[in-house]
Amino acid sequence: MKIEVDPLARVEGEGGIEVEIEGNQVRDVKFNIFEGPRFFESFIKGMHYEKVPDVMRRICAICTCSHSMASVKAVEDALGVKVSRQTELLRDLLIHGEMVESHALHVFALALPDFLGFPSVVHMAQKYPKEVKGALQLKKAGNLVHNLLTGREVHGMNERVGGFATVPSEEDLKRIKQAMEMTREFALLSVKLFSSFQLPDAPKSENTFIAVDPGKRFGYFGLRHAASDGTSWDVHDYRKYIQETTVKHSRAKHSSYKGKPFMVGALARLKLFGDRLEGEAKELFREHQSKLDYSNSISNNLAQAIELVHSVDRCISDVEELLSLGLRREKPVEVKPRAGTGTASVEAPRGTLIHSYRFDAKGRVVWADVITPTAMNAANVDKDFRVAAPRLVGNQKELERVLEIIARAYDPCISCATHLVRVKWL
Repeated sequence: MKIEVDPLARVEGEGGIEVEIEGNQVRDVKFNIFEGPRFFESFIKGMHYEKVPDVMRRICAICTCSHSMASVKAVEDALGVKVSRQTELLRDLLIHGEMVESHALHVFALALPDFLGFPSVVHMAQKYPKEVKGALQLKKAGNLVHNLLTGREVHGMNERVGGFATVPSEEDLKRIKQAMEMTREFALLSVKLFSSFQLPDAPKSENTFIAVDPGKRFGYFGLRHAASDGTSWDVHDYRKYIQETTVKHSRAKHSSYKGKPFMVGALARLKLFGDRLEGEAKELFREHQSKLDYSNSISNNLAQAIELVHSVDRCISDVEELLSLGLRREKPVEVKPRAGTGTASVEAPRGTLIHSYRFDAKGRVVWADVITPTAMNAANVDKDFRVAAPRLVGNQKELERVLEIIARAYDPCISCATHLVRVKWL
């Protein structure tokens, strides 16, 4: 018997799952990535630093802000650029707005139907119209942050090296705050729901976690990486700790840490830095510790829900601080090109993201390197499938269901209307 996935439309490309079963034994399990090489690192060679973020933020239409911030910060690191407190706050607001937008989409539209027994969020809306509408409004609040701060639905052009081309108005910021306050109850609802579900234990195994160290406050920017074994390193040294290799069954590279797969994303962030959460998110984290099973990657859904509450509240507090400081119509910091290498690491919704560039004396790219969360998680997804499949080999229906739930828990941007697994008898 072979259980396989047809090519699936995804934001970053196409992927699939393949499980081969002979008799009662699992012969092979693969997480296939069919996406073709995209060559971003190659075709920005020779490009002037000012244009680099405009190109690199187009790697992903869902995590466009994460790629934008990682790219901008890597350029600034190479060129020695320091930005104002106002720019730091606007960037923090932007990355938290993206988390609201992305997490709301995933927990309600992609993951939740599996746990409530619906084939899609459309079917779920027939029984829970108020909840689905509220979730969409929550996602819309996250979209609003991106629209007002970057000027577009996706791939905004307003975030620049050294700051922002234009600064939002006080009225714009008040709109963001109001949108977050009006939809906050649905972020809380996501925690209530996902903390009530009994998770399949089939993928349970030891996980190693890696995330960006945010410093004193829980967040998504930082200068160091941390691993769950207690090791910590400067982001510039990432190649000493994270190794990439190619595999025959996937066009995405697999990543390893000390020779083993590892996990990045919301569950990793809470495992390593959940004690730095603030307000109600911190209370929810403490309350649901027993439900956050770090040996079960499916717990990533609950971790995202807790982060959703955090990000809504952080958007509100960032707006309040910006308004209290008084908005200044400042322009981006003046930049002088120079030769140098810069690296930045940002927490995208799906996990740790790294951009690294080297420039010549005229500020042109001579080398670039990007490692995405998908590349970091791919080997761990394989590991989860290898653990789960033998435990469920005697129950075809349950095997299909659990493989779907595992895949969705990593937030792979698969439309909830797509049926993930189909079975072929050999």
